[in-house]
Amino acid sequence: MKLVSAQSFIKKSTATFERFPFAIVAAVIGSFYSIKIVHSNFDNSFAEKDHYYYNIVMSCYLGMLLFTALTVFNERISFSKLIKYLIQSAGLLLIIGYYFTLPDHFVLISFTRFTLYSIGLHLLIAFVPYITKDEQHGFWQYNKTIFIRILTSILYTSVLYAGLAIALLAIDSLFKINIDYKLYIDLWILLSGIFNTWFFLAGFPDNFEALETKDDYPKGLKIFTQFVLLPLITVYLFILYAYMIKIILIWQWPMGYVSYLVIAFSIAGILSLLLIHPIRNDEKNKWILTYSRFFYFAIFPLIILLALAIKRRIHDYGITENRYFILVLAVWLLGTAAYFLISRNKSIKVIPVTLCLIAFLSSFGPWSAFNVSIYSQKKHLVDLLEKNKMIVNGKIKPAHDTISFADHKEICSTINYLIDTHGYQTLQPYFSENLDSLIKPTLKTDYSYEQSTKIFSLMNISEVYNYETADEVRNDVESPSLNYTSDYDDELPVAVTGYDYLISNYRMLHDDGEQDTSITTSYTVDNKIITVFFNPIKKQLYIIASKDSLTFNISAFLDSLNTKSEDSVNNELKATDMTLQSTNDKMAAKVIFKNISAKKDSTQFDVTNMGADILLKLK
Repeated sequence: MKLVSAQSFIKKSTATFERFPFAIVAAVIGSFYSIKIVHSNFDNSFAEKDHYYYNIVMSCYLGMLLFTALTVFNERISFSKLIKYLIQSAGLLLIIGYYFTLPDHFVLISFTRFTLYSIGLHLLIAFVPYITKDEQHGFWQYNKTIFIRILTSILYTSVLYAGLAIALLAIDSLFKINIDYKLYIDLWILLSGIFNTWFFLAGFPDNFEALETKDDYPKGLKIFTQFVLLPLITVYLFILYAYMIKIILIWQWPMGYVSYLVIAFSIAGILSLLLIHPIRNDEKNKWILTYSRFFYFAIFPLIILLALAIKRRIHDYGITENRYFILVLAVWLLGTAAYFLISRNKSIKVIPVTLCLIAFLSSFGPWSAFNVSIYSQKKHLVDLLEKNKMIVNGKIKPAHDTISFADHKEICSTINYLIDTHGYQTLQPYFSENLDSLIKPTLKTDYSYEQSTKIFSLMNISEVYNYETADEVRNDVESPSLNYTSDYDDELPVAVTGYDYLISNYRMLHDDGEQDTSITTSYTVDNKIITVFFNPIKKQLYIIASKDSLTFNISAFLDSLNTKSEDSVNNELKATDMTLQSTNDKMAAKVIFKNISAKKDSTQFDVTNMGADILLKLK
């Protein structure tokens, strides 16, 4: 076995950097900021305003993929050095532009779009050298080389990390150096982000002409595909067909998750056929062509099964991003199966090219997954509201009549989806009230479930969760939920004159189905234990320090709030109205409520949620 000298190692590493400078720099910068994220989170110093660390890491990851694809494209087309640098510079501007489009906090759409771009760029790398070349065998050998290089890189990185981590552990144990545990995470980031990338790119194919004449085929790959993958694919095929026959016999709509099974099965089958594509014409492997035609014929009924499953879900609940992608992949499977059955060329390059186009096209424009989904869900919501006479002239009005449980649950589900995925601002056109001033979103305290709660309050309905059944939930019109919020702004400084301590953001959540008779939160300050104790049966809040305590009657407090409000369901009151004070010889306390919610029946309140800042003085 030929040993690699230090000189040849440095020479190879330098050559790799000269070939992929932008990609490697992107990997280094991304790794550096990944380490900063880890340290910020572990040290509790991470602030939401520093979310740009995540944005930089995402941008660097996409940049690494894009620069790799552009480098290979430049080499294959044989552009001049000037054109190559212009293309790479255009890629750099594209990544910088992408970074500035990212929000300063986590948004599900941005993460989904990042995922689509990642998939699209991986697929682009898979075919970019062959955009203008019709070299089927070279295309397969190129991707085989990349695949094997990926596995090799993962193996080397994992073994190297294990060895170095064990070495650090040994030093820590033997010499009592007390190595910071974050160093192990840093080590993994450096190896997986920089070493793994550099090592992988060092073995990236460069002689594309030679790949077309290369005729080696890994025997282990054929054995694995023929005796492991394809038998498993056949087993799943029989299972899905058995389920389809069951549906026909009992005449029942297929379950929604069967769509995922059909897609996973179909893609696994197509990839398995790709793995043995070069040997399909060998005399000993004629069965591959027969199996291939059988497979593509066999998935047509399954595509119909998939279409029926997703059609029912879309008809009942509208389109979401997940259903959009399932629908698009179903169309792709139908086209792919038809192509490989009908076409004479049967170019395997069609698979990554079409999937790459789907990934990019579904990420932007009016046809994108996001715009189609939001249009569909808003229409679905309006249809439900019109059915229950809760919308007039395009504006939502509070519910005053009993809503069926199914509609109530579906309204809640749709609103939660719109808020979680697209933000509460998408609902503004349906409300006369200014939702920004009502919700006052802050990244620190105002999460989507709180936003949903306030929206439901405006609509005079309570939230029904997807897992709940009609027997578990009573309609809010029959058992109203009282929700009071304060105009108290917790972003402004709190006046603490006359008090020693501030307990910020005290929270109490209580399920009326719980068996606990008390809800306790304890704090330790200056070697003193301070306990905030809520008794949901007595409806009393206790603040206890040592043997001394203060008591607040929350039931009477809610009665007073009810008389102060004009609307018995949704109220925003002044902070002075939402404040309770109490004092005795030993202590004094002021409770400034930010919000308080309760369910009310004919006799009493059942407190479900409260949030407050508490000022405390120990005399």
